[in-house]
This record gives sequence, C-alpha cells and structure tokens, in this order.
Amino acid sequence: MAKKGIFYTTAAIALTVVIVVTYSAYSTYRLRDRMDSIETRIESVNFFIKDVENDIDKGVFITGFRTLLSFNQFITNNGTFIDDINARFKESFLNGTINDQPLSLMKDSTFTDWANKISAEADEIDILFNFEIIDVKLNQTDPWAIDIGLNISLDIRDKRNTSYWIRNRLLTTQISILDFEDPLYVINSNGRVTNTIKQSNTTDFVVNGKVDNLLDHMNNSYYIAHNDTPSFLMRFEGNLGNSTYGIESLVNLAEFQEQGLALKDRSIVDYIYFGTKSTTNFRINNTPSWFKIDQGHLDAYQVTNITI
Repeated sequence: MAKKGIFYTTAAIALTVVIVVTYSAYSTYRLRDRMDSIETRIESVNFFIKDVENDIDKGVFITGFRTLLSFNQFITNNGTFIDDINARFKESFLNGTINDQPLSLMKDSTFTDWANKISAEADEIDILFNFEIIDVKLNQTDPWAIDIGLNISLDIRDKRNTSYWIRNRLLTTQISILDFEDPLYVINSNGRVTNTIKQSNTTDFVVNGKVDNLLDHMNNSYYIAHNDTPSFLMRFEGNLGNSTYGIESLVNLAEFQEQGLALKDRSIVDYIYFGTKSTTNFRINNTPSWFKIDQGHLDAYQVTNITI
C-alpha cells in the first residue's frame, strides 16, 4: 500500500507540474498574442496619425485656395467687397458660406468636410478621430503670398483603448496670390474689366528716355511691390490704405474706354485711380493723353525726367 501511495503521490505531483507548466505556457502565449495585438493596434494608430498630419497641410492649402477663389466669385456676383476678411475667411473655410450665403465652389470642399471624411475613414479601422478648430487667421508677410494660420486640437484614439493621441497643432500654409483677380478692378469697373495679378519682370521702365517697357507694363497691368499701397488682402475689403506688403499696377484706361466706362483725370496708379486721394499728377512723354503719374510715384516708374 505504501508503494502504491508513493506512486499515486508522484503521479499526482507530475500531473500537477504538467498542468502548471501547460497553463503557464498557454498564459504566456495568450499574453504574447495579446501584446502582439496591442502593438499592431498602436502601429495602426501611429500610421493613421502620420497620414493625418501629412494630409492636414494639404487640406488647409486646398481649402484655403478654394476660399480665396470663392471670395473673387462672391465679389463678382454681388458687386461688393468683403466686409471683414478674417471673419469671412474663417466662415467660408469651415462652413462654405459668406454671411450665411452658400458658396458654390465650397460645396463639399470645406475644411470641416475634409475632417469628416477623415473621421469616416478612421471609423472603418476602429479609430476615433475628433478635432476642434480653435482659430483660423489670414496674414500677409510677403507681397506675393498670404499665410493661413490654423490652430487645431486633435484627439485620435483606438476604440479598444489600446492607445490615444491628443495634441494641439498650429499650422501655417502659404498661398501665392499670383493669377487671382484683383477685387479693385472688378468693383471699380462694375464687373466689366478684370485684372489677374501678375508680377512684373521689368526693373528698367525707362531706358534712354524710351518708354517701351513702361507701356508694356501698363498695357498688361502688371504689378510691382510697393510699401505705401494696399496689400492683396486689403484689396478684398476695398481698403486703399498702405501696407508694408502692398502691391500696385498701372490701370490700362484703354480697356475701361472700350467698355464704355467714363475715364477719370487721375494718376493711373491703381489704388490712387480707384480712390479719392488728392495728388499732383504729370503727363508722361510718348504715352497716351490719359497716362498720368502722381508725384509720389515718379521715381518708382523712372519718369521724373520725361514729364510733360
């Protein structure tokens, strides 16, 4: 009996050891499998975050570009300037409207639409994507480009609570103003004359008394940077004040004449011609009779010595 007892005891111990080892191995396998699953989910969230961060810049640029085009369209259709450029930009950028008036170019193309599409894609892979726009602002630090500043709060997390990512981001995207329409021309010609912004390549307007380059500059209404003129953003509001990042063109009055518009006896520097500022003006030799430059711009266009 003693031998049988020892045998059964030994067998029981051996079986217990086998069960413990087997359970331990199984638990280790399950833990490792769970850890692998968590690691995979974390990597998925990380990849998603990287894609979102790359796409945000694109989303801001595309939406910002379409918003500026919508401003041009709004001004043409309504015959009015934008009352508050920053407030209306934010409204259009997020909601696709100006003063609650829908903009056709912004249909399904607002930044909110973009974020909702990202959220829908995230949901398909069991990721929660939430965002909050803290602020959107326009700024100009260059005569030929504008900056869009976006302050956004992002909350991205795995639905299984394996990982989450919360972050505030301040993004700045720059958009060239070249080839956009100048609002001053649209409003001041009753929509009959438009002028796209093209930077002049001319630095020598007058060469040996000849005004060929100056006339070419005027005929095409090219732009130069000038620090006492309105910037592109100011032009949307009809603000004819001065800016460090101002631009100006010479108005080709032949185009206005062709459209049956009455000509003003003023300097053809655009913001002066379209405004009410009183200036002393000079006729320029070998140019049309309406070609006049105000005293403050004679040096800029190199015509000081060829006035009439």
